[in-house]
Amino acid sequence: MNRFILIVATLAALSVPAILAQNYNYFPFNSQYRTTGSIASQIRNLTRSWVAGNNTLPPAAYYKGVLYDRLGETRLAPAILVNPEDIALPDTFDARQKWSMCPSLNVIRNQGCCGSCWAISAASAMSDRWCIKSKGKEQFSFGATDMLACCHACGDGCKGGYLGPAWQYWVNQGVSSGGPFRSRQGCHPYPIDVCDASGDEADTPKCSKKCQSGYNVTDVWQDRRYGRVAYSIPADEQKIMEEIYLNGPVQAAFMTYQDFHAYKSGVYRHVWGHMAGGHAVKLMGWGVENGMKYWLVANSWGEDWGDNGFFKIVRGENHCGIEKDVHAGLPSFNKHLEFEGIHF
Repeated sequence: MNRFILIVATLAALSVPAILAQNYNYFPFNSQYRTTGSIASQIRNLTRSWVAGNNTLPPAAYYKGVLYDRLGETRLAPAILVNPEDIALPDTFDARQKWSMCPSLNVIRNQGCCGSCWAISAASAMSDRWCIKSKGKEQFSFGATDMLACCHACGDGCKGGYLGPAWQYWVNQGVSSGGPFRSRQGCHPYPIDVCDASGDEADTPKCSKKCQSGYNVTDVWQDRRYGRVAYSIPADEQKIMEEIYLNGPVQAAFMTYQDFHAYKSGVYRHVWGHMAGGHAVKLMGWGVENGMKYWLVANSWGEDWGDNGFFKIVRGENHCGIEKDVHAGLPSFNKHLEFEGIHF
């Protein structure tokens, strides 16, 4: 049996337009499009491969959170698979089916009124890979709160962040567990709800070295679990597919537009509207629908958005930049044991 080895190489940072460095969320609450239904009405004659409709929240309440000003320079070195020609990729793939023993693959998270998609989607993919690489023996729900509050190199908390540093933080510092808002699950449950009527962005939570009261450990260092290596995947459709097929879901950044907020089903292709901000999501499969190739993607806007929280987007064209900035990593199942009995 051939063994596939990850080789880390150097990749020059790619430049991005200066205009994208200004903000990550371009959709004001006072927009004339107060509902996604109003957007759907605007574009009903434009969509061909997907269906637009009314989602639960107003468009401006669907926060993004990827900062484009340093996205290129914060990209990690890429990993390259040796002997990739030996991988026979199927025409259709869904990580939920291959690794059905991993319940995290079915979970849709909700970032609420915070530009934390960079942390949410990273934590989600880390949870999947922890289970996948243990063959289902290890289940750990990595929370976004630890990265959001404590990773200063990752960006600016609820005001947005970067993908590469989030994965490197997993390797260097570890990430604690955490369930959804008001769940009382894990060391650091997610502290932010959906937007209220004002649409005011939530404050970034403060970094805490202690787990919530009542949790089975007190010190965050006793709860954190670590990555062994973190890397980017080259901006190549085939290489991204190989990575997902062998190691599990990956994290990707792309630029959203106004029409995306009204997505309900089908294969999304941008047809209308201004930029609405950089967003990070989890790629977990692929396929072909009505002759159009797509990525299967988990969003972080709750189960009420889109297709029960999931969506499909055009594959193989770097549509909206979806294949340009992709990151992942592999878990270390022993590193946290080094900290047992150590008090910081």
